[in-house]
Amino acid sequence: MNAGKWFICAAIPLLLWAAVVPNLSGTWKLNVEKSRWGKKEKPVGEIVKIQHDEPTWKYSGTVTLPNSEEKTYSYDGALDGKERPVTTAYGPGKITMKRTNRFTIDSVFRSDDGRFTETASTNSTDGKTMTRRVQLKSPAGDVSWVEVYDRQ
Repeated sequence: MNAGKWFICAAIPLLLWAAVVPNLSGTWKLNVEKSRWGKKEKPVGEIVKIQHDEPTWKYSGTVTLPNSEEKTYSYDGALDGKERPVTTAYGPGKITMKRTNRFTIDSVFRSDDGRFTETASTNSTDGKTMTRRVQLKSPAGDVSWVEVYDRQ
């Protein structure tokens, strides 16, 4: 076999491996202690359920705040960069979600009342741990934090 054919045969499995996107379907629990909260109030806990069939992306979750209040949120759409309706802990709004590489999903949320804008980058390289880096602009000021989730 000449060198060119050998290289192509050797490269095909690597290209296939490189194209694999981790499936993030399942239940994810916020690891409050591994997360970094900055100026944001640390929640007591959070559970997120994801249904992922690339590019389809659907999730719902509940966050429990220190005062025992629970807030729910949900999204049913795709990772295609198109604006879609979403329900968040900040109320209803619109969100765009897109895959920026095989491990990372970026999103931009804007509340319908214009008071909240949240940009986030969600990353999981192993499908077992998911990290979400968040920046929020709100009437109370700008704040950023990092959430770490463990697959259950």
